[in-house]
Amino acid sequence: MTATLELRNVEKSYTSVRALKNVSLAAHPGRVHALLGENGAGKSTLIKIASGAVRPDAGTVLLDGVPMQLTPRSAKAAGIRVLHQERQIALTRTVADNVLLDGPTPGRFGLVTARATAREAAERLARVGADLDPHAPAWTLTVAQMQVLELARAVCAEAKCVIMDEPTASLHRAEIEQLFRVVRQIRDSGIAVIYISHHLDEVMELADDYTVLRDGAKVAEGLVADVTPAALVGHMFGDEVSLRREDVHEGDTSPGDVAVEFDRVGFGGAVRSVSFTARRGEVLAVTGAVGCGSREVALLAAGALTPTSGTVRVHGGPRRGRRAATAAGVAFLPADRKREGLMLDRSIVENALLAENGLTRAPFYHPGHAVKRAESACRRLAVKMADVRGPVGALSGGNQQKVVLARWFEVDSDVLILDEPTAGVDIPSKFEIYRLLRRCAAEGRAVVLFSTEYQEIRCVADRVLVMRDGRIVGEIDGEHATEHRIFELELGA
Repeated sequence: MTATLELRNVEKSYTSVRALKNVSLAAHPGRVHALLGENGAGKSTLIKIASGAVRPDAGTVLLDGVPMQLTPRSAKAAGIRVLHQERQIALTRTVADNVLLDGPTPGRFGLVTARATAREAAERLARVGADLDPHAPAWTLTVAQMQVLELARAVCAEAKCVIMDEPTASLHRAEIEQLFRVVRQIRDSGIAVIYISHHLDEVMELADDYTVLRDGAKVAEGLVADVTPAALVGHMFGDEVSLRREDVHEGDTSPGDVAVEFDRVGFGGAVRSVSFTARRGEVLAVTGAVGCGSREVALLAAGALTPTSGTVRVHGGPRRGRRAATAAGVAFLPADRKREGLMLDRSIVENALLAENGLTRAPFYHPGHAVKRAESACRRLAVKMADVRGPVGALSGGNQQKVVLARWFEVDSDVLILDEPTAGVDIPSKFEIYRLLRRCAAEGRAVVLFSTEYQEIRCVADRVLVMRDGRIVGEIDGEHATEHRIFELELGA
């Protein structure tokens, strides 16, 4: 069978860095091809070459067996579509407008009507099994629904190959299943899919074929049915990388004073009479299925939302607003770090010192002093970077997350509220972040982790709270927080 998209012996270098070394990959119609590798392995460069954004130094790109020199325009015309981690959505427009954003709009005599647009969009959404209201404003959609919308736009614009870059990085488990249903449907329609993910369980469930890159070279390829997750990890990192609890916990910590207290807290219908405490010297994990209320609890703890009933206390005093919470030593890492946690086009310096500059409001700014402080903060968290004055957006996901953490360490935050802290982060970086969170607890900080990753919870948590329908329905000791037990509480079994 001729491959829809084939990259043959592709090479690419940037100055002295060789990003790709003789890499070949073939994506076939009606199959999902997983592209794996740690951050910096060469996946992003391969995507850019496949979509025409970058021209290779050597090698050939073939579409349906025909060699091509791609540009972004010719790749799009040939049916190559890329769904990036950052959503390509016009939030102020309707779902229908966004579905038709990539192609001709319906109309007669040169006139476009809202009715015709909605009808055409509804037909295209139905083709991929997407249950979205064409009239709804795009800003009202969940992250998963935005992903489905982008898939519908790509597929209905005569896509032959869809490249998906970390599509589930900001999704909850139930939303991932919704996305998978759509991906399987477009695969079954004969479209080739290249799927990039750090989550090996997703790869094992969804993909047919795989290619592993390491240090810019292809180190393994084959059928997913013939490989194990452990073998894939071995290919990706050379040595086996373990994410076991005993590798993260260097020693037991003793919980200290209460740092955060929720006293019968309510927030509309999303949070209902929630009470718990988080102590210094422990990692408290909060989990639950999508819509359980954990997201709102995280925002309430961080001061980004105000409870409609009950009281949130930090260090024994009532918490009043986001700035007051920050001044009281509360740090917040949002789930979507690219949109809510970082200024991607600004320097690492500016991002690392953002909290300090917001709290101190110094009358003068000294660039040299700022660079030294940022370098010290990033060195403390082992941020891998070329120059602290470079854009934070150029860093890998794991290093971006460390910059956000460094920001809060600079103002001595002793309460860390983290919402999905390792979303879109590769396995070695996850391990580093887990070790860092345990170190924070050992130093006497209170860490409240909001996560839907069972393995993450099992690795780092001392206690686990499970939420359902806006309430806490159970508490489990971290050492015994198995996937089965958490899932039982989530479902009310």
